[in-house]
Amino acid sequence: MTMRALWKHSLLFRSVAMIVAVSILSILLTVAITVVVTQKRAQEAAATRLNQLVDTVESTVQVACFVGDKTLAGEVAKGLLSNSEVLEVTILADKQELARKRRAGMSQAEADHAPSLTRDIHSPFNPAQVVGSIRIAPDQQNVERSIVEEVRFVALQSGWQLTLLALVMVEAMLLFILHPIKAMSDRLHHMDARAGDRLPGLKGYVAHTEIGRLVDDINTLAGDLVASLEEERTLRLQRETDEKKYHAIFDNAESGIFVLDGEGQVSSCNPAFTRLLGVPGNVASECALRLGKLSWENPLRLAAMIQEALHDNKPVAEDLCLRLEDGASRWLSLILSPIGDNLLQGVAHDVTGLKEAESSAKRLALTDPLTGVANRLGLEARMHALVKNFTFTQRGGFVLMLVDLDGFKGINEGMGRPAGDEMLKVTTSRLAHCVGSGDSVARLAADTFGIVLHGVTRGEDADRVAGCIQQALSQNHFIEGSPVRLHASIGIALFPDDGSDVPTLQRHAELALDKAKAAGGNTAVFFDPAMAEAAEQRRHMENDMRQALRDGDFRLYLQPIVDLRGNHIAGAEALIRWQHPIRGLIPPDAFIPISEQTGLINDIGLWMLDAACAQLAVWEQAGQTLHLSINVSARQIPEGLPPSKLLEALQQHGISPARLALEITEGVLLHDIEKALAWLRAVREMGCRVYLDDFGTGYSSLSYLKHFPVDTLKVDKSFVQDMHVHANERALVEAVVAMGKSLGLDVVAEGVESAQQVQLLREMDCRYVQGYYFSRPVPADDFDIAAARVAALLAVPA
Repeated sequence: MTMRALWKHSLLFRSVAMIVAVSILSILLTVAITVVVTQKRAQEAAATRLNQLVDTVESTVQVACFVGDKTLAGEVAKGLLSNSEVLEVTILADKQELARKRRAGMSQAEADHAPSLTRDIHSPFNPAQVVGSIRIAPDQQNVERSIVEEVRFVALQSGWQLTLLALVMVEAMLLFILHPIKAMSDRLHHMDARAGDRLPGLKGYVAHTEIGRLVDDINTLAGDLVASLEEERTLRLQRETDEKKYHAIFDNAESGIFVLDGEGQVSSCNPAFTRLLGVPGNVASECALRLGKLSWENPLRLAAMIQEALHDNKPVAEDLCLRLEDGASRWLSLILSPIGDNLLQGVAHDVTGLKEAESSAKRLALTDPLTGVANRLGLEARMHALVKNFTFTQRGGFVLMLVDLDGFKGINEGMGRPAGDEMLKVTTSRLAHCVGSGDSVARLAADTFGIVLHGVTRGEDADRVAGCIQQALSQNHFIEGSPVRLHASIGIALFPDDGSDVPTLQRHAELALDKAKAAGGNTAVFFDPAMAEAAEQRRHMENDMRQALRDGDFRLYLQPIVDLRGNHIAGAEALIRWQHPIRGLIPPDAFIPISEQTGLINDIGLWMLDAACAQLAVWEQAGQTLHLSINVSARQIPEGLPPSKLLEALQQHGISPARLALEITEGVLLHDIEKALAWLRAVREMGCRVYLDDFGTGYSSLSYLKHFPVDTLKVDKSFVQDMHVHANERALVEAVVAMGKSLGLDVVAEGVESAQQVQLLREMDCRYVQGYYFSRPVPADDFDIAAARVAALLAVPA
């Protein structure tokens, strides 16, 4: 490019040209504005001066026009014409020309077209009367000359000012911008940033300008460039080192690493991969290895893994089994990850040992360690497999039998756990002899077994096997020389008739087993849909009881206990009723057993305790020293109704423990002797009384009195009601009363329904009685009414 071309493209040339052009345009614009403004101002000034001239002669012209004096008008016109700005003067009176004077050299046509000032002349005596007019034509050339002179002056002034400003701007650009930029550009052409060269900092006033900061920015960029180059070199060296390490790891890794395409063709692999596959290394190095051609146990799954990884563009992992040439099997964990270009990177691990350990653990998880047969999980897995096969083939029904050993707990407690374990092994062996080779036997719990009879669809066949089981278990087995015989309760459910899935079938078999145990044991019961309906009703009952606890639907009822010696009410037994919002008043026999099965008896018992203490507090405030007894279930002892809760309730209501009695049955004592004994002692130490309810119905009631601390015996109503008919019952009641006296225990006769029974009990010196003869259980609010009726009965002579 020539110097001329460089000059035209330089910043200086373009800046100067721009300044000159802007200056010229500014001058022209200024002149144009000046012309317009000056012309307007000159015309206005000329008009003003002409008006002033007319003002000076107006009074004279008024006289001339009023009297029509041409001579006077002519003199006025001549005098006005002597002004250099006036070219022509015309005075009219009543539309008649009085005078017309024109400057020499001016034609009539010029005078007619020249702009003029015309003013009406009014009468000197009547300002409202117009008597004439005066017209003055100014000298237009004189006005234009003044305009030209003023424009010339403004143009010259603006021109030298703009020229001076342009020169100053050019100099400033040269000094502050162009010279520093040129110097910086010249240094940039010779600077080697990689060698550490930098632009020298500007000095003076320029150092703090944008150009000075630009120098700093260029130096910073140069430093960043050098740092980036150094970093890139470091990364390149690191990458080379990493590649060497990768190749070392790739070649020496224990895991197989490989690359393959969508067809399963291996394009690269490490030596470990060939060792895992059991193929020669040269096969892989020659890219002749295709994974799909190997002896995989499931080759279709390998192909599916490859397609899935490529299609979904995400890693896929799975364990596959490979059969080696020597006949052995090897489990490989394969991980395939897409790397682009229809290629996959794979990693293979030998997990054969892990699979064998998992298989062993699975076998252990599904096997009962004592008997060697399947456990609950194992039996469920077997049933799930049979259900799945039935779903596909609609063939292969089976029977589930649950076998529960009756009284097995007594063997463990009486003969020790080793003897119990020996009996479980014997039971397993006998059960296995009663079923076929394709059937399954499992131990589900301590003394519960499960049996799956494969291919059995008829109840007669299942009943035959159940009979065989009961007969086999009833055979004597000698442990330490003592013969032991077992009996079993058996629940039976048929698939698919009694349940189309495993959970349902198990639940129905359990319902049948519960029915067999409830019938006394040593029997087999088939599932019946009525059992499920009853279970569903129990479930609804449980839900309703929970709702009743929340809504406060339980009611406290009281049945008086009468002191025959003192002929007065000694206290009452607290009973519970359920005021159902739909079914009405429900007696305890309808819901207490279900509450014991579900564990709700604990919550209901706490409610009963609080209600009884509240009633005792009411009697306390009324000055009545009555006692109150509440029934305690075996399920409540000891966790459901701990002594701390008893004490807390008594203290909350301010009740003496001696006024609260707890009624227990033999079932409490049979449940857990050690815990029951500890609970009874704690309650007695607290000060509460303990009643033994339903006394006489158990086979060992007398032995309990020797070991357990009780205060009162309650004779079961079945003996009291029949004692006036059967001598045996009367003798039994007499014996209990006499025994109570000898042991220092009080006796309460329950179920008293007639005056004859009351008389007999008086003769036996039985102090306390309770029954319908005196009062049925009544709501707590009606107890005073019932007490009044009892008092009336006691007042009648016997």
